[in-house]
Amino acid sequence: MLMSRRRGISLTGLALLAVVGGCSTDSSVTGLASLASPSFNQSEGRGVFQRYVAIGTSVSMGWQSDGVLDSTQRTSWPAQLAARGGRALEQPYIASPGCRSPLRAPLALGLRLSGESTFAPLATLSCSPLRADVNLPVANVAISGALTSDALLTTPETSGEPASGGLYHRVLEPLHTQVSTMVERNPKLVSVELGGADVLGAISGTVAAMVPVGLWQQAYDRVLDTVQATTKMAMLAGLVADARNFPAFRTGNELWVDRFAFLGVNIAVSSDCNGSPNWLFLPFKLTPVLAAAQQAAALHLGPVSLSCAAGGPFDQDATLTPTEMGLVNAQIQAMNVHIQAEAQKRGFAYFTLGALYDLPGLKAPFSLVALLQSPTPFGTLISLDGVHPTAAGSKILADAAAHALNVTYDLGIP
Repeated sequence: MLMSRRRGISLTGLALLAVVGGCSTDSSVTGLASLASPSFNQSEGRGVFQRYVAIGTSVSMGWQSDGVLDSTQRTSWPAQLAARGGRALEQPYIASPGCRSPLRAPLALGLRLSGESTFAPLATLSCSPLRADVNLPVANVAISGALTSDALLTTPETSGEPASGGLYHRVLEPLHTQVSTMVERNPKLVSVELGGADVLGAISGTVAAMVPVGLWQQAYDRVLDTVQATTKMAMLAGLVADARNFPAFRTGNELWVDRFAFLGVNIAVSSDCNGSPNWLFLPFKLTPVLAAAQQAAALHLGPVSLSCAAGGPFDQDATLTPTEMGLVNAQIQAMNVHIQAEAQKRGFAYFTLGALYDLPGLKAPFSLVALLQSPTPFGTLISLDGVHPTAAGSKILADAAAHALNVTYDLGIP
């Protein structure tokens, strides 16, 4: 039993122990053809996946289409990676319809799988419990929205979740963090996918919402120090090379080009979108406008305006100017340099989320009709929220991770 192997590491003891691209020449990220080439010994990881722990954010948790439940968790990239090693990864499987429930296709329905409205405030959405067959602790402790400091310090009790509980109460045991859970499981292999959430606070339109690089680096290095003190094998995930590659980001001009389609849903694209280079994060920018337009149409009122203008640096307008997007990408680059340097210094494997997100052609031309009516508006690799991978997208990440582990540790993962 795992409980019998625990070493009683407290948060105080952990303190004493101690996310979105990378360089194009990195040997762990090559063409898809080489990713498919197994090591000659076909060892399926030499048993390391019997004790594998995944630390991370939504990308590792199996978040899809703005929600999570057991069916999406089963296809998370850590689960697919463990399966390549012949093991089923222990995960905190959430019962249907999820916590929160994912969006339902097509998006024009305005519904989640639970039947709740797409336009409902997030705080009002339901959160299903764990499946009855799940017992904590689990091996995949990744949590959507987790900052790097959260992986170190946040427990269910300090998460700020409501009394009914949220993701932290479903993933972690009382008084445990992602990192302390990892230590107590005495792993052979740990994957660390952190940093994305520290940057993506900027999607609100407020660049100041990003965690400063210096503070992030301190927390990240503490995570790695604890991982290195616990196991000899680890794998670090770098971030994307360019935030503009997320299909959910679109320029104002892209919306202007499709302005006549917007009139069909009672939205008038403002003339300030004409030629606008500003980047709009559609899930935050477009969703409330669609809701207002729907209400206006029901009252037989005219179109609701959609502006592409950017407010001040502290306005949460889901709009980034080219300068602000440049600041986001500069921080991502600085974080990637540090992640890759730490992997090399500590002898850890390294791959990048850019194996998926930086693929040429990932982002199709914008079409409102496709966005609202297609079952796959962002393609087959990206889910309905325009950010998180589908099962097929997670497979690409699992392939890249397996290749990185084979290069670094010669594990022979198929």
